[in-house]
Amino acid sequence: MCAAAYQGRVACYEIASGRQTWARDLSSLTGVSLDSRYAYVADEKGAIHELDRSSGRSAWKQDKLSLRQPSLPQALDNVIAVGDFEGYVHFLARDSGAFVARFNTNRGSAIRATPLPIAGGVLVQTQDGALFSLAL
Repeated sequence: MCAAAYQGRVACYEIASGRQTWARDLSSLTGVSLDSRYAYVADEKGAIHELDRSSGRSAWKQDKLSLRQPSLPQALDNVIAVGDFEGYVHFLARDSGAFVARFNTNRGSAIRATPLPIAGGVLVQTQDGALFSLAL
């Protein structure tokens, strides 16, 4: 299990014993999402981090979303989906953090909720309630 705190740390723990396996000084407003190998965190400045789940080591950092108030990143097949305060959805390559695609909802309304994986893509909701089903 992993958790994050604003003006705090990101840390992972063994569920059975509660023992901390690693921790990093990294502040997040949105928390941590996980896949089988990595933890994904948007820090308070807007950078997206991919961290090794077993050690906490950084695999990559994408800082080009600085000040865009990203949502919690969500791992999909080979990309990471993350929304922002202007209603854009950014897709980052899972292996490098490089930008793969970007979708503008044309709503001007923030995406605060975590993008949800669905068959063949992702479902995103803007703050004003609009829903979008996206596929790459």
